[in-house]
Amino acid sequence: MTSGGEACSFAPVGTWSHFFNLESRALPAGVFALEELSSPRLSELAADNAVVILPISPLEEHGPHLPLGTDAIHAAYFARLSAGIIRELEPNTPVILAPLIPIGTHVYRFMGSIFIRQRAIRDLVIDYGRSLAKTGFKRFLIVSAHGGPGHMVALDEAAAYLCARNLYTVSLTSRLIFDMLSGKFVDAVSAALPTPLTEDERRAFSMDYHAGWFETAMMLYLRPELVDPAHKDLPDALVPRWKLRPKTPLKPPAGQGYLGAPGRANVEFATACMRVLRDQAKIVIAEFLRADAPPAKFRSPLYRIPLFRTNRWVWAGIAIAIAVMVLRALL
Repeated sequence: MTSGGEACSFAPVGTWSHFFNLESRALPAGVFALEELSSPRLSELAADNAVVILPISPLEEHGPHLPLGTDAIHAAYFARLSAGIIRELEPNTPVILAPLIPIGTHVYRFMGSIFIRQRAIRDLVIDYGRSLAKTGFKRFLIVSAHGGPGHMVALDEAAAYLCARNLYTVSLTSRLIFDMLSGKFVDAVSAALPTPLTEDERRAFSMDYHAGWFETAMMLYLRPELVDPAHKDLPDALVPRWKLRPKTPLKPPAGQGYLGAPGRANVEFATACMRVLRDQAKIVIAEFLRADAPPAKFRSPLYRIPLFRTNRWVWAGIAIAIAVMVLRALL
């Protein structure tokens, strides 16, 4: 297994290697930790039109080989990555990193998972944005590393709420995670690898949903000491998307709590994935900074499905009422 020192020495995003010194808490010039700022300094940064980055991801079981904080660790990493991209695109724009919020919804209900109601996630992010807006902040970037449908939609709903109140807010990773889980980046990742993916590997990657190939590879890069070396012996747990159900046997408690191919993971694969994700994130962040794209463009397609909304019972009531009226008209 790759040692911590080897992992930290790798720089997957070019000139921004200083953002990923995992042994240092120091932030580069122009990036500030929210919890370390005084009220007057915070007000000064708001006047400079700083961007606030809010990382949020749950503590959730991730198979027998990864820690509960896998998503949270990834979210903190992606938040720094996003800060680096903003400073690259707009060197004079200050960036404020809010502390990681280690909560989420739509988690696997298994040992160690912390489940938070979907509405609570939505309201928390809204309140966070409204509170900072009182200081004068107007631009917010939400960063997560959790692919639970309800979680992504809750973040999109919060962003939509804040946007409607002239607080330009984007959930950066909602669309990226959806596209990743949908297999949209398989070709790009394959091209970024020294040796392209085989057909068998492409098939495995397209069914990599939870604690599998990607997440295990990322943890081998970020925090290898937290990955059980036994992951190499775990068999593939591949389920076509159309067969996924709440009681899929490979999910807990009947299975081992992962869906994918953790045994295939290595740092090389994490490197290729991060190159692709960084390129995609840069496109989104560039549009976010220009503010020339409608906020709806950044949302997960799941946002359009009432079933995943926090007010889904209202939609259900409307559907039932319409059905009753139709039946009465026909009888």
